[in-house]
Parts: sequence; C-alpha cells; structure tokens
Amino acid sequence: MIRMRAMVERCYVRAVQDEDIPPIGTRLLNRYRLDEELARGGVGVIFRALDLDLDRDVALKILPLSLDAGTKRERFLREAKIAATIGHPHVVKLHDFGFYDDPRRQRRPFLVMELLEGASLASQLRRQGPLGIADSCALASQLCSALTALHSKGIVHRDVKPGNVFLLDALGVTMKLIDFGMSKSFLDDTDAITEAGRVIGTPSYMAPEQLLGGAPDPRWDVYGVGLVMWEALVGVPYVKPQKTIEKTFRVVLEREREPPSRLRGKIPDYLDALVVRAIAADPAERYADCAQMKKACDDAWERVSKELG
Repeated sequence: MIRMRAMVERCYVRAVQDEDIPPIGTRLLNRYRLDEELARGGVGVIFRALDLDLDRDVALKILPLSLDAGTKRERFLREAKIAATIGHPHVVKLHDFGFYDDPRRQRRPFLVMELLEGASLASQLRRQGPLGIADSCALASQLCSALTALHSKGIVHRDVKPGNVFLLDALGVTMKLIDFGMSKSFLDDTDAITEAGRVIGTPSYMAPEQLLGGAPDPRWDVYGVGLVMWEALVGVPYVKPQKTIEKTFRVVLEREREPPSRLRGKIPDYLDALVVRAIAADPAERYADCAQMKKACDDAWERVSKELG
C-alpha cells in the first residue's frame, strides 16, 4: 500500500475571488494597463497588458491575495528570478518584475513576460490530436535545449508536462518552456522552500524517484521530456490521473514501460527506443542529461525526415 498522501503538496487551482485581483483597465505603477484576463492557475493570474512606455503588448502575471499564503509567494518570486536568469530562445522571456499596492494597501508581486501567441501543447493535443512524428522529434529537441540551459544554472524544472510547453503560432514547430514556480536547485542544499520529504510537481508526470522524495536530479526532467514526447506522438498521457493520488502513484511506480507504437502505428523502432529509454524507471538507464537526449532527438528527426521524403 502506498501511503504518501500527507507528504505530497498537490498543484491545484484555488478559487480566485474577483476582489483579489485588479479590474480590467487598472494601471500598475502607471505603466502597465490590464486589458484582458487570459488565465487563472494555482500560482497566479495572467493578463494581457499594454506596456504604456514601450507601446507593446505583454503578459502580466500577478499573485492575488487568495493565493498569497504559505510557499506560494516564495515560488512566485523564485519564478521571476529563474526566468530572468535563463536567456534562451525556447524559454519564456521576462521583461520586468515589481510590486503594486492593492485596494487593501497590501503589496502584491507581479512579473511581466513576453506575450506568447499560440497554445499549450496540452490544449493543442485536446483540439487536434497527436503531432506528426517529425514534429514530435523537433518539439522534444527544443524542449531538451531549453532544459539544458536551465540545468547549466543548477536548476531542475520539476514540472515538465504538456501544460508547461507552449507552442507558438509559427511556421513549423516552435516551443517555449514556461512556469518555473516548481523549479529547484539541485546544487544548493539551502534551497528549501518546501519541507524535507515533501513531493512537488504533478504526480502523473513525475519520475518514480521524484515521487518517492529523492534529491532533485536533472534526469527528472529527462523523464518529463520522455512523457511529453510520448503524449505528442499518441495524443494521450502515458499516465492518466487516477481517482486517488495513491492510485496515480501506483501506476507511475509499477507500470511496465511501453513504446508509443503500441498506440500509434508506423512509429519507427529507433523512436520507440528513444522514448522508452527516456522514461526508464531507473534513472541510471535514462539519457544522462537533456543534452544527450537532444542529440538523440535530432538524429531521430533527420532519419524520420529522410524516410518520409
């Protein structure tokens, strides 16, 4: 019996009250005008805003009062620091960060990012089904590139999933990695926003050793890329969330590793092998890092492109 419920910090959307966020039309610091609410999530509310100084549209994320409790604020601030540190074409770009005074005279943090036009991979798969085989290889390669940049700074993302992979409206496949609220240093033992032994992430997308509370490791993100690639190829998650967290844990820990060709024909053997290696239950059997996996994805893309003519 798996008994980890008390040790897991689940990522879920809390109800955000309208009075906890500024109304449309509000100007923050007399520079950013809120024009449209785009999304509400577990770590903030995102608006389309106009940067009045530079006359450009941006994405502005705030932490409303109802979410400003416990570790939420610290994660929000950490997301800003990480986004500012990682300058990479496949990582969402941070423009600005600051605080504003809400009507209750409390200072709320906000961050300003480039406005991305497109949709998350999760939304794309729900609407249109699986990506092409070559496109799935290209997507995974770009994701590995973004994560390699993150790992070079000693940071593991910890929440790699289709919802955090944004597909831009562009020719071909172009993605941006978003949401660094769950990220953590794997080099600094003092980085302890969460309590010892507490598991952070989305259970159905977490590596087995991550579920069991192991030390942060870049191979967690290798596993995440493998799951994203699987889902891009077949259109459904490798592990579907179960009715209880315990049952989800059990599937993650006990499911036999299966190649995506079992759900979608005409996937080459070498691509099956690539995905199965990335999602190996034993981290020692995975790619050593995302740089190594990127090379495998690039090689697979070249082979698939030649075979498809």
